[in-house]
Amino acid sequence: MATAAETSASEPEAESKAGPKADGEEDEVKAARTRRKVLSRAVAAATYKTMGPAWDQQEEGVSESDGDEYAMASSAESSPGEYEWEYDEEEEKNQLEIERLEEQLSINVYDYNCHVDLIRLLRLEGELTKVRMAREKMSEIFPLTEELWLEWLHDEISMAQDGLDREHVYDLFEKAVKDYICPNIWLEYGQYSVGGIGQKGGLEKVRSVFERALSSVGLHMTKGLALWEAYREFESAIVEAARLEKVHSLFRRQLAIPLYDMEATFAEYEEWSEDPIPESVIQNYNKALQQLEKYKPYEEALVKK
Repeated sequence: MATAAETSASEPEAESKAGPKADGEEDEVKAARTRRKVLSRAVAAATYKTMGPAWDQQEEGVSESDGDEYAMASSAESSPGEYEWEYDEEEEKNQLEIERLEEQLSINVYDYNCHVDLIRLLRLEGELTKVRMAREKMSEIFPLTEELWLEWLHDEISMAQDGLDREHVYDLFEKAVKDYICPNIWLEYGQYSVGGIGQKGGLEKVRSVFERALSSVGLHMTKGLALWEAYREFESAIVEAARLEKVHSLFRRQLAIPLYDMEATFAEYEEWSEDPIPESVIQNYNKALQQLEKYKPYEEALVKK
């Protein structure tokens, strides 16, 4: 049995043990409260960036002081105004460099690297007319590399709108294949020409391009295969398309004639065709079906005899 002295002596010890534990719990609570506060500020800042100044922080339970504190804490982040300033500064820097390069080329038009740098900067700045002129000037003096030609061709293809633009791109391909023996450019040429198959002489154009491509680079050990495959797949697609059109034609001709079991034929056509049946075909089918109902009694009478 513990004496009073022993009990009183043990109380300070218990208090000393409990004291640090209580302090640790208090620190943990403070840390959790701080984390929640920082999180709420982060959410507030993200919402402000998304919705703009019109968002009312007070309605979301975030005080103005919290907003100010978070703004100070995130001062390292760039504001939209700073981004615009940096962009304007970069654009101004590029314009100055473009002017310097143009001046350099006016002095020495045979500066190859200067041409390349000018084209790159004009393209970066979106100067489509100027970059086209820069490329044309360079191509008049130097043969362009595969990379330069493909970049130019892709830009022109993306801007092509109608048949006249397509002819312009064709002319550009013709210039490109004369600079170097380049399988990749010939492959691009063949694939692009396929897109014009619906135009007058389109099929002949595609076949002409692929035949010339095979004559030029069809024997290329590593890259010739892609051209042969592209040409073969194109011709296979043409044959398949022609075969499908022939089947369509037979179905449509048959459905325009009053024949027994027309309904089954129509259902078979609907199931076979990947596209909706044209309205004109449906109208002809209905007319033939009406004629069939008129003729049926006479045909059945003849069979009975």
